[in-house]
Amino acid sequence: MRTILIIELIINYIFLIIFNMHMLQLNSYFFLKHFKWMNKNLKKLSMQLFLLVVPAVLIAFDNLFTNIVAILFLIISIIYNFPKKKSKIALKYTSRIKRLLFTEIILLVFILLIGGFNNYLLIKLFAVNIFANMLIVLGNLINYPIEKLNRKRYVNQSKQILSKMPNLLVIGVTGSYGKTSMKNFLYSLLSEKYDVLKTPKNFNTTMGVVKTIREDLKPTHQIFICEMGATNIGDIKEICDIVNPKLGVITSIGPQHLESFKSIENIIKTKFELADSVKQNDGTIFLNYDNEYIKNKQIDMKKITYGIDDNKLDYNSYNLRSSSKGLKFNMIDKSTKEETELKTKLIGRHNIENLTGAIAVANYLGIPMKKIIIKLREIKNVKHRLELLNNGNLTIIDDSYNANPISSKSAVDTLGEFEGTKVIVTPGLIELGKDENKYNFELGKYMTNVCDYIFLVGTNHYKPILEGIEDAGYDKEKVFIVASPEEAVQKVISFKINGPVTILLENDLPDNYNL
Repeated sequence: MRTILIIELIINYIFLIIFNMHMLQLNSYFFLKHFKWMNKNLKKLSMQLFLLVVPAVLIAFDNLFTNIVAILFLIISIIYNFPKKKSKIALKYTSRIKRLLFTEIILLVFILLIGGFNNYLLIKLFAVNIFANMLIVLGNLINYPIEKLNRKRYVNQSKQILSKMPNLLVIGVTGSYGKTSMKNFLYSLLSEKYDVLKTPKNFNTTMGVVKTIREDLKPTHQIFICEMGATNIGDIKEICDIVNPKLGVITSIGPQHLESFKSIENIIKTKFELADSVKQNDGTIFLNYDNEYIKNKQIDMKKITYGIDDNKLDYNSYNLRSSSKGLKFNMIDKSTKEETELKTKLIGRHNIENLTGAIAVANYLGIPMKKIIIKLREIKNVKHRLELLNNGNLTIIDDSYNANPISSKSAVDTLGEFEGTKVIVTPGLIELGKDENKYNFELGKYMTNVCDYIFLVGTNHYKPILEGIEDAGYDKEKVFIVASPEEAVQKVISFKINGPVTILLENDLPDNYNL
């Protein structure tokens, strides 16, 4: 019995360590953010604790029946903590995670050796299981000085690499949303003439940029497109101080990451840290004037403006025509008065905003419009960002990556442009601080004007959306609560609706918000 209990506790501990390392990584290793996550997920953590405390109490009675029940409880605990096969963002076994894992092993050995290895072994194994989440936090704290030194070393290495490439043109791209799309659009257009490197995937933090420079930047590269993300004031400046951008693009500003930024004013200040750096480097900033926060920000530097349906802008797109095959639109360059008709496979107004900005930068860097026209037809959407998936009469608009109040409403507007039955599937919006319920309520009301069916994915974020839907007087028979987006799609298929059906998958919460 004792041997079985020991094996079970070791297996359970391994699963708990993997789970807690994953959550810490998703919380960017920030102590405060991780503790907030723990507070919001007490139900999950309480269940983990319950499945350990009960058998710990039972083995104290030390009889056959209670030991068997304890073994059964630990089997349930192991099953409950078994790592997910398909995480939305999988645990990455980076050097930092490996160092943390090593520290956890040292802590475990130290605890097991207290008072002799075999003495109170079961009690010690129960203790490390029960306090597994706090041991991860302790390990992260122990490793903090090492991580800080490594961070400084890697940053300095990146600066040295860049100092050896004085002719490299760095283009910084930031915004509350649209920055990844802008980065990819720029890469597609500029690669026509230049040898271009871009930060991959969602590598938009300081260390993500540093990793890209250290591992991917080659002496032959002529342009480095650097996506810059931020959750706190100073984040953009920190990246700019490393890469020194000569050109910059601010795609948008909106209420995102309000939990850390606290106010929209702080978000504006942070995004314009890119403009401040570009100005210091005597460069040019490209600004999306469709965004009121950007348009209203007064700056004294070289700038090029772009947007939709405003002939005062340097690059203005107009006459947008949408279909399930993509978009057609016209654009005029104010400086040359040149008008061009453009076609793209993309959908959504904010994609046209980003394409207009990308064209402005490409044109500025000498890419002729006739080549831009050809390249534009080849551009595919960024995965999970208004990605169009067609299957006969069923069309899915996958906009499941990192939604915010403004982009969500834009996605609903895009859904409204499609013919036939319109369906939305969403779990709600996150990281909006004290205004989170308000924005979810507003989204609920907004979608009732467009959607024929509404599916709310079963997390604790959908409740204020439901209140907004009810406040709008929407038919309750057309609102469904589901466990996953896949379940919603299958349910829509089961309706056997005649004619075209379009499903918008709006936002998909990462694992640390979806337990």
